Amino acid sequence: MRSPGGMKTALAGVAVAALLGIPAQAQNEDYRVYVSNEYNADVSVIDPATNTVMATLPISGRPGEVRPRGVAVSPDGRTVYISVSDFNPQVETPEDKIVAIDVETNEILSEFRAGGNPERLAVSPDGEEVWASLEALAQGAGYKVEDGSEIARFPVGVEAEGVAVSPDGRWVYVTAEATHSVTVIDAENLSVVTHRLVGNRPRVVEFSNDGTRAYVTAEIGGTVSVIDTQDHTVIDTINLGLDSRPVEIAVAPEGDRLYVAGGGTSAVYVIDTEENEVIATIREQMGRRPWGIAISPDGSRVYTANGLSDSVSVIDTETLSVIDNIAVGRGAHSAIVGRIPNEG
Repeated sequence: MRSPGGMKTALAGVAVAALLGIPAQAQNEDYRVYVSNEYNADVSVIDPATNTVMATLPISGRPGEVRPRGVAVSPDGRTVYISVSDFNPQVETPEDKIVAIDVETNEILSEFRAGGNPERLAVSPDGEEVWASLEALAQGAGYKVEDGSEIARFPVGVEAEGVAVSPDGRWVYVTAEATHSVTVIDAENLSVVTHRLVGNRPRVVEFSNDGTRAYVTAEIGGTVSVIDTQDHTVIDTINLGLDSRPVEIAVAPEGDRLYVAGGGTSAVYVIDTEENEVIATIREQMGRRPWGIAISPDGSRVYTANGLSDSVSVIDTETLSVIDNIAVGRGAHSAIVGRIPNEG
């Protein structure tokens, strides 16, 4: 039960959210933060009201051999998807799969095969499809959520990594680390449209909320490429520094900011999306090697999965400062937010 102080804070948050134009659905929901722990073979579930781990969900009984990595969430926020693979990409095993978790109960709803060392995931805007980057096969593949059946798979670059689906469901972008490229897939016509060069060792791709831009982090290049989705061309490159090692991106609900996890500098870079410039760098009290990053539905909190300190840093987006660090499992890899409707 919320304390009276917590209730006042929640009500104040709703008022601020309304002024910012955040959808009412997001204002009236609680949420949980899910963090995949690569070396523990489990997922930590964080209660943001207390900044504590409320549950640990085992993914496999073989930690050190089986690893959960990429995470994604359904459009309604009710289902979290985890990509699972082992440390032998040359051999396909039954544990190369995608696991679906119910946010309200924290129970596994289903799991289905995704052979080829699935790295990262994205969910279509209608919630009916999950797309995965298959690292070992240099492919991107789509699957039906209902029964896990494969829709299609396509050749992409070498060491497929990041994947995102555009807000209108038309495009699937898949990054490839070794070929420094993004492959554009037409999800309606099920065909490859083009391949585009981006920064050195691209990791994660995310679309802007209106779908007009895509942002691609380059871990070795220390950049974020900005792609115009009308013709899939790179129109700008944001330099974070060669030592930044950027990986995951969180797009603010208002769309005016990007929060980029910089693993090399143990920092979060805040980017103004209108000017495509870094406006702040958050370092003080950050955990070590933040790779994963997620943002609360109202945009007031950012959470980073810190792989070398086995922790999650909590950032207040108004003050742009770390307000807490939460211990999670070994090798915290990625983070995502799931949503639950408030009762009453």
